[in-house]
Amino acid sequence: MAIDTKLYVNKVKQNLWADKGYDVFYYNFKFNDKRYRGLINLSDKVAWNKKDRIAHAEMELLKIRKKREDKITDDRLTLNTMMDKHLLFHEEGRWKIEKRKFYDYNVRNDILGRMAIKDIKAVHIQEVMAKLKDRGLKPRTVGRLIEVLRPVFKQAIDNRVLEYDPMVFIKIKRTKTKKIVVNATQELKKIYEAINNEFFHDPFWLAYFSFAMQGRRRTEIMMIKWEDVSFEHNYYVLRDTKNNEEQKIYLPERIKLLISEFRGRGEYVFTSGYTGTHITGIQHHIDKLKKRLENPVFCLHYLRNVIVSAMAEQGLESMHLSGALGHNDPNTIKKYLTMNYLKSSEMASDVIDTIVTMGNQETKDVNILDFCI
Repeated sequence: MAIDTKLYVNKVKQNLWADKGYDVFYYNFKFNDKRYRGLINLSDKVAWNKKDRIAHAEMELLKIRKKREDKITDDRLTLNTMMDKHLLFHEEGRWKIEKRKFYDYNVRNDILGRMAIKDIKAVHIQEVMAKLKDRGLKPRTVGRLIEVLRPVFKQAIDNRVLEYDPMVFIKIKRTKTKKIVVNATQELKKIYEAINNEFFHDPFWLAYFSFAMQGRRRTEIMMIKWEDVSFEHNYYVLRDTKNNEEQKIYLPERIKLLISEFRGRGEYVFTSGYTGTHITGIQHHIDKLKKRLENPVFCLHYLRNVIVSAMAEQGLESMHLSGALGHNDPNTIKKYLTMNYLKSSEMASDVIDTIVTMGNQETKDVNILDFCI
């Protein structure tokens, strides 16, 4: 319906006029080379006086301008820009670095990254997933796309840039990775003996795999710095963990003695003699243990499976199993708000010591517990 501007004879302020009785207000403003016009009808506010109606009309005009300006901005906001905003306030740590690296390599230069975020539909995300599959990437890696993008879309919704999440129904079927460990206690003893025999004259690698025998992940061990080790109080701090929280872990006496032999070499406990920073590759030494164990599937992930099964066989409670392995998943222990990593890792260390030093005994097959290892 056309607006008869002649009816609005009273100029209230720039871009705002009122009719003769100050009941209906007409606005007319320009933003980004586009003109916006409309009416603010306050004729039903019979209890308001002229001053009240003018004040309300001015406030409504501010809201209308703000909404239009925000909409223009939102319309031009690309996924790349939203990801940059998301990373700007992301907690520092390894996951932030990995997330940025994954996004930059797989999304930023793709058409999806350059799309206005409001125009993105589920099919656009699925097309990128199909491209990742065509490159021969494993389902776990393809699923990383969902992990990286989901919080970005959530942030967009929280900030009213989007009204719905285009990823809400996107799922990826992953292969089951839960393993069954046969005779876990005996297997752990076998691995312990292989590590000690293979690296008997090499305290550096004997110490590295001794940390692994405590359930530590590969990167966690590599990133330990000397400043994070308390020789006096028998603990060390993991600052670069999978769940991005610092964890205080018990330091067994045998590991303390081993690392004391090369204490102070570089910034990291496991500093490379070639690069001067922390070591990065351990595959050569893993291959040595595979050969000695005659077990082609051996790796640190497999070792963690053996450890949790063996500790379960010995009756260690699930709360301490989780703490020893660095988990804080509420689905594992819902009634605890925080995890005592120090106490749990000390108890787990005592159990492991008992296992690797006790005599042979009959053991049973154990299913890996419901832990995300």
